[in-house]
Amino acid sequence: MNHETLYQRHAGDYPVPAEAAQWQKWALMVAVAGGLLCIIGAIVSLDQFLRGYLMAYMLWTGLTVGCLALLMVQHLSGGLWGLVIRRVLEAATKCLPLMFVLFLPVLIGRRHLYDWMNDPSLTTGNHWYLNTPNWVFRWVLYFAIWGLLAYGLNRLSDRQDQPADGPVYLRFAGLSGAGLVFYALTTSLAAIDWIMSLDPRWGSTIYGLIFLAGQGLSTLSFSIIMLTVLTRYRPFREIVKPMQFHDIGKLTLAFVMLWAYFSFSQWLIIWSGNLPDEISWFLNRIRGGWGWVALFIIFFHFMLPFALLLSRELKRAGRRLVRLAIFLMFMRLVDIYWYTVPNFAHTRGHFYFHWTYIVVPLAMGGLWLAYFFYNFRQRPLLPVHEPQIPLLLQQEAGYGH
Repeated sequence: MNHETLYQRHAGDYPVPAEAAQWQKWALMVAVAGGLLCIIGAIVSLDQFLRGYLMAYMLWTGLTVGCLALLMVQHLSGGLWGLVIRRVLEAATKCLPLMFVLFLPVLIGRRHLYDWMNDPSLTTGNHWYLNTPNWVFRWVLYFAIWGLLAYGLNRLSDRQDQPADGPVYLRFAGLSGAGLVFYALTTSLAAIDWIMSLDPRWGSTIYGLIFLAGQGLSTLSFSIIMLTVLTRYRPFREIVKPMQFHDIGKLTLAFVMLWAYFSFSQWLIIWSGNLPDEISWFLNRIRGGWGWVALFIIFFHFMLPFALLLSRELKRAGRRLVRLAIFLMFMRLVDIYWYTVPNFAHTRGHFYFHWTYIVVPLAMGGLWLAYFFYNFRQRPLLPVHEPQIPLLLQQEAGYGH
């Protein structure tokens, strides 16, 4: 049986599992229950609710935009690892309109979060950048750029499903190459605008790259989770081989190291400089109980995942790898918590935790997943007429390595 015959036989035989509709309902139930608790939290303590909301927003927006970035990387590099998760990434990029709307509570409650919006003296010297009109304009600009990239890639994917349109993979590569440049710039600036500016007198040139690496880690972890879930169902379980898990596991290891490298570089440069205006940022995060959080992040965001992902057997075993992926998603929230909460006056050098810091990310995650599964159910699990499909199906039939 030649590749073309194999392709024609299997191209349309991989629908999304019917259970995805139930997953969508469960996610929506979590969102509704969490939303009710969020309303209570906002009434009891609006400031704490908004801080938890900002943390949740950074986590789920980071995942959405990270999926856009990984999708562009896959279009540029190719590889079967990206082919089996492409629909997952595409469905996630369609959540950008939701995240645009979910920014409105941050916009409305901005004066409860950003002191520089209440006290212009805090932005002396950088008022040209940190002023409310420009801050709002950049929010719109970021989502306009991300939305156009997502729209372009998804539209090309729709066209690829129509064989009469001919090959479009070169257009994928062209859009993705330029798109990754804009992605790196916009996500770095967004991290500065939404988190670093909570302390307007402190700055770091590598700050945005730390969040960029974290987004990649969130995306790969979510991809592993979804891939593991999908391999429970036929016929997709015959397609995904240990090799695909191994490749994604290696990428996860790379992003664990990249995140650690950026984080350590920021600490080393600032700590060795020992300038009062810079070192205070770290002092606020290692005193009064925050140091235990920092150690927790070092051990469980880097050291443990790094040690486990060195194992070839773990990277090839989806059911074992998924446990680490779920834990890494949790650690991303812990890391964002450590970056966000100590910026506020009463928490600097004094450990503080509020129940909304957990409830709001869960509620927003339920809403995000409900919309994700809605998008995910609109297409088959494999991109039709992708040039690499015959190679993937050849692997299924046992012709590959």
